[in-house]
Amino acid sequence: MKNNKISKYLMIVGGCMFLLSILMFIVGASMFTARGDFPRFTIKLAEICFLFWIPTLILGVILLIIGLIIRISNKSNV
Repeated sequence: MKNNKISKYLMIVGGCMFLLSILMFIVGASMFTARGDFPRFTIKLAEICFLFWIPTLILGVILLIIGLIIRISNKSNV
């Protein structure tokens, strides 16, 4: 029972991190093509997003896989 909750939360967190990484990539890539004057905060935010989108993507996928493995192993044990 406890493993079902853990797998559920891991899958939710992994999915959210995966979606967050896609959003981070879009924000970071859009600043490369943007022209004009932007606030310094927006430029720094885009740089940070572009820097950390790959680790966020990898961590999200890993958490999703771990959650799926736990869920599958629980169903085979029952």
